[in-house]
Amino acid sequence: MTGIHEAIASVPHFAGREMQAHRINGGITNINWRVVDKATGETFFVKLHGAGTEAFIDRATAKIAGEIAAERGVGPQVIHYDEAAGIEVHEFLEGFRSCGLHDVQDDRVRGGIMAAYKGVHDSLRLDAANTGLSQFEDFAAKVADCGALLPRDAEQLIWNGRRAARAIEAAGVELKGCYNDSYISNYMRDDAGRIRIIDWEYAAMNDPYWDIAMFGIESFFDDRRGVASLLEMYEGAARTETVARTYLYVGVAMVRWGFWAVYQSVNSDVPFDFAKYSRLLLLRGRRQMASPDWDWALAHV
Repeated sequence: MTGIHEAIASVPHFAGREMQAHRINGGITNINWRVVDKATGETFFVKLHGAGTEAFIDRATAKIAGEIAAERGVGPQVIHYDEAAGIEVHEFLEGFRSCGLHDVQDDRVRGGIMAAYKGVHDSLRLDAANTGLSQFEDFAAKVADCGALLPRDAEQLIWNGRRAARAIEAAGVELKGCYNDSYISNYMRDDAGRIRIIDWEYAAMNDPYWDIAMFGIESFFDDRRGVASLLEMYEGAARTETVARTYLYVGVAMVRWGFWAVYQSVNSDVPFDFAKYSRLLLLRGRRQMASPDWDWALAHV
């Protein structure tokens, strides 16, 4: 993987400038840096692609999605993108900070994120499709082949996920451009409550209710009541069928990302406890699928 000093030297936008790099802690897929022009103080966000991420990230689509998000005022400007070298340079969002769990308990912040999602879903068009249900199947296959230790009820979790998939597919799915991620620190806010969303590398055509479910997981608005409150912000109403669909997606997404973390635990060189993270996600997925509301959602999607 390219080192930060080698990366800086390769970026035309930095030519002839003395740049200073500061590691940004956080992020569990790539290595991130704040790079500052020592003469002017101009600041940039530099991302170095994590080893092995090409196995599950379509970087060409990520670039397009990031550029469209920037045009819509939802994401940062893309300044440089070198897929071969694994280097990205983005606008540094001055005045914005990453959200934590306490931020997304604020109605204003959640409403801003739902409004940003609504704008993206209504305008983002991509060639690549990667639905939540296909992601689930993809990572179920990946963990079976990666040599990691799986929980004893892995087959039961997959079975329940497939029950949800059959119910959702029978009801029909309309694909729109989706973010496909929800890591809490990817949501940025300023003191006025304005929202930006960074890291569009999982973007693809998908069911937009998957995005709502993913945010519900990260914000802990993941039960039936919490899902309904997000849908009211997103589209003005919490219809029975969309609450049921989104509730099912919560369980499927928890298992999908739990399996992603299992896969990362044996493939990533990012210093993060992926094994522990996988146990947490799969525990929450197990709880979701064991709730009486799971059977209610299967019947009402």
